[in-house]
Amino acid sequence: MPIGRKSQNMLQLWFVANTVLWRFSISPGGVTLRLNIVLLILAGLFQFGKTWKISISSVKVLLVFLIFSIFSFVVALTGPCTDYFQKSILATLILVSLVFIGLEVGRWSDSSDWLRLQKTALWIIALTFSTFIVELFAPALFPADAGYRAKGELSGLFDEPSQVAFSLFPCIVLLLVSDEKKTRRIGLLALAGLFIFSRSSTLIMFAACWFLYRLFVQMSARKVVILLLNVVLLIGICSLINFDAIFSPTIDRVMGVIRTDALEGTNLSSLIYIQGWQDAWDNIARTHGLGLGFNMMGCSPLPNVSVRSILALRGVERLNADDGSFLFAKVLSETGLVAIIFYVAATIWWLRLELRIRLHRKYRDSSAATMQSALIFFFLVSSFIRSPGYFGGTALLWLVAVRSASKWLKQAYSEAGWKKQVSL
Repeated sequence: MPIGRKSQNMLQLWFVANTVLWRFSISPGGVTLRLNIVLLILAGLFQFGKTWKISISSVKVLLVFLIFSIFSFVVALTGPCTDYFQKSILATLILVSLVFIGLEVGRWSDSSDWLRLQKTALWIIALTFSTFIVELFAPALFPADAGYRAKGELSGLFDEPSQVAFSLFPCIVLLLVSDEKKTRRIGLLALAGLFIFSRSSTLIMFAACWFLYRLFVQMSARKVVILLLNVVLLIGICSLINFDAIFSPTIDRVMGVIRTDALEGTNLSSLIYIQGWQDAWDNIARTHGLGLGFNMMGCSPLPNVSVRSILALRGVERLNADDGSFLFAKVLSETGLVAIIFYVAATIWWLRLELRIRLHRKYRDSSAATMQSALIFFFLVSSFIRSPGYFGGTALLWLVAVRSASKWLKQAYSEAGWKKQVSL
């Protein structure tokens, strides 16, 4: 099988696995594994076992990651945790495998492979909306979602509307940055459809951040005015339909996060979000900035923070204790100050990529690079709002996007005649 064909298949599988298949899990030998992990590792081993060669750059990154993983496990053994050590070892082995495969998938994928993802995104959106319709007319098939349906929010394939938001938004992102006007319109319709069928505070925050991002990128007065008018029109229509159902929950959640003086009356989502921050800072303090160790968040003893005592009164003191509700809280808890360094570096790298895309448009087609940059941006944003963790969704999509974008940067620099190159 030609390399181009394999890279196309692997990139398609990588995207589908980390937007939809991560939702499902299997339990071989009593160990629960998400379906995307199993499929990606098996597919990666199959491809490497045939003809793929391993790049030196991937080996270097993997070596650095392995050294950090060993250091992290030593930190875990000497830290405050009394359990989760086996979980940490297994998670490290899995993540090392996924990082290795993801780097190679990103290296072999070319612009045409990335552009084909827009069709894949359309199919994923169509599938998800089909499950919304099924849930609407056959709610008995989705008994766990009854509480959300009562508020007019459908989840379909997923457990809750917030999962729909961070799983489907990468698909919508790829459509919204398309060079084709028709595809961009479909992306806007899909986004509007999510607000109708599966609105959530997470979705509203994602959409707001996305519009601000596109304003920053486009820097066109005409486009800014049109976009703002569309946003105002959308808010006006939604307010007329049902302001209390659409916007009030988001306002309550934001106010719950801001008002830390009355936590007892705060809604559960806001409490979980605040708990993520409190856990992270407590874990940094009690480990002197080193963190708990990779995938150790939620280990015993749990941080003694104010929100957890309130959650205990509600009988949910362990809710999201392992993942912090959003990725940055988890990374900060487990890697300490390294997390801050990583996110600062990742943000700076993304800003440089956006600048180079703008400067190099006349030298090289940037359609695929724009898609990659949009996914990188969404990873950074979702890390602070709501995300599924290391093994699904935005984190693994970010890995492949960065690897492919670094290759585009290297080629763009070369074609522009610049000496400096950026590669991974």
